[in-house]
Amino acid sequence: MSRLDVRYRLLLRAYPPGRRRGELTDTLLEAGRGRPSVREGLNLLRYGLRARLGRPASHAVVVLATLIAVVAGVLGAAVTTRLAWEAVPALPSGERLADISGTVFPGLPTTTDKYTDELFYDLREPSLAKVLLTGHEEDFQFSDLIVWPDDRFLPGDYRQWTTAAQGRLVEAGWEVGEAQVTGATWIATGEIDDSGRLFTATRDGLALEIATETDVVDTPAGSFYVTAEIDRLTPGWVLAAGVSGLLVGALLGWLATGWVSRRTELGSARVRSLTREPAWVALVLLLPQALLALVGMIGQQVVGGAPHAPFWALSVTYGYGCGLLGFVLFGVSVVTAAVAGRGAAGIEPVVTRERL
Repeated sequence: MSRLDVRYRLLLRAYPPGRRRGELTDTLLEAGRGRPSVREGLNLLRYGLRARLGRPASHAVVVLATLIAVVAGVLGAAVTTRLAWEAVPALPSGERLADISGTVFPGLPTTTDKYTDELFYDLREPSLAKVLLTGHEEDFQFSDLIVWPDDRFLPGDYRQWTTAAQGRLVEAGWEVGEAQVTGATWIATGEIDDSGRLFTATRDGLALEIATETDVVDTPAGSFYVTAEIDRLTPGWVLAAGVSGLLVGALLGWLATGWVSRRTELGSARVRSLTREPAWVALVLLLPQALLALVGMIGQQVVGGAPHAPFWALSVTYGYGCGLLGFVLFGVSVVTAAVAGRGAAGIEPVVTRERL
């Protein structure tokens, strides 16, 4: 088998199994080309994936397959991202944490608050069974560390302290951002009542957010409240895992839709209805969640910094019940196709106006 033959056969796997693959392979090889062109390869993939759906006269099946591919792709991205985060180094502890605390609060005893040793925390602390049945609460997010002085308040000017803390972190190798003015906003003027500073610093996969405030309850005169929050940044390979899961999930969603469509193409009206209507209702429940998650996935990369919650968090908080019902309905379509479907055996789908 020649290298050209192998390349064409790989491209033609986009088409459903059948004699059409062989016919196209013979036609393309007889054309005498040295190698498939980019345009030719894209056309083969395009028409092959369309042929996977069957029903050549239907535009609705293409829309359905596209929307299901979006949902399946976001699900794939969520799963692979979640698994990849398990390999990300844990939050600092021991000497590493003491080094950070000593840089931010030199010479001061500090208190560290850590909600959980797990990747995520939920104040309700649900068991795995509760998560599977009801999802998480709205406070569900990545776990972090919060460090502050034992006395809670530091004497002096918060502006001077912030500038000094930035300098110490720069000397320790941190990449430090500009300090932002924080405080309440005056309704009449829209100006900020300067009562604190906030800045972030990053190093070795960690994000450090330091906030000073003077308007915390019981703040002594001439003092300020200060906290340092430590989070993990998203490694590039976690993003790569998410993108890979997105592409693989979308492809599997398209192929699964094609399998159901082709298997029920010649079925009775009842069978076609039991595969079509549940799928559309499932999309009504799942597509908004998927689109929000996709926007969140992209937005986290645009905004940068440490993610406070996974991009799919809303799906396991506000939309959890709808999500479960949506996937149950997809299951109804698949089971109906598997049990009652009668695929178009031996009948090749025709895609009109096919051009190579």
